[in-house]
Amino acid sequence: MVEAAGDPWEIYDAALPFAGTTYGFGRQRVRMAVVGLGGGALLVVSPGTDLREAQWEQLSRWGTPRFLLAPNHFHHAGLPAWKARFPEAKVVAHPRAQTFLRIKRRGIPIEDLSLLEAALPDGVRVFSPPVAKQGETWVSVKTSEGAAWFVTDGIVNEEHLPRGPLGLLLRVLGFRAELMTNPFFKRFFVEDKTAYKAWVRAELDRDRPVLFVPSHGAPLRGADVCDRLRAVTDAA
Repeated sequence: MVEAAGDPWEIYDAALPFAGTTYGFGRQRVRMAVVGLGGGALLVVSPGTDLREAQWEQLSRWGTPRFLLAPNHFHHAGLPAWKARFPEAKVVAHPRAQTFLRIKRRGIPIEDLSLLEAALPDGVRVFSPPVAKQGETWVSVKTSEGAAWFVTDGIVNEEHLPRGPLGLLLRVLGFRAELMTNPFFKRFFVEDKTAYKAWVRAELDRDRPVLFVPSHGAPLRGADVCDRLRAVTDAA
């Protein structure tokens, strides 16, 4: 991960661009991502809520958000602010997330992923576990180093857990400060765990990612990323 001097974004691939930054989500920080679609159009994944002016300025140098992706029915807090700032941007989500999002974000049109998929350039794709009840959607980006995955809730890589009652609750649910399949996601939103594991393995074989960018936790980069993701999937 490279962060330019004075630039608060994490830059994963400057040419595309492909970048991320974290934002406040309760007592935790979660990550959003920006992906270039060509011609100055941008895809914003899990739009955040508390960007600083320097971040908005950097975003404007990359281009203009054309799509705002709610990557499941939980990650929607920033949609009102982003839609107000970029009224022409289309808000898209997986069909399984749309009903809940329309309730939580009344007045914001929620459109189908197919609208985004038709605009994706070569090397960028969105893909969703077919057994995920909350409409979990991941993004694969072909970078100069190889494939990168942005994963919202399915796989996490927390460096530490919060203290107090929240931390205790997370530990009871099975969370640890390490790369792992999200226990909450696995327990409550995966309809068929065997099918989920098979799907993840097939997607890993397809892309062989060398960069993993989670919404929850620290990014991982290196030749062993694919094997590490396979290991935590098999252990789920």
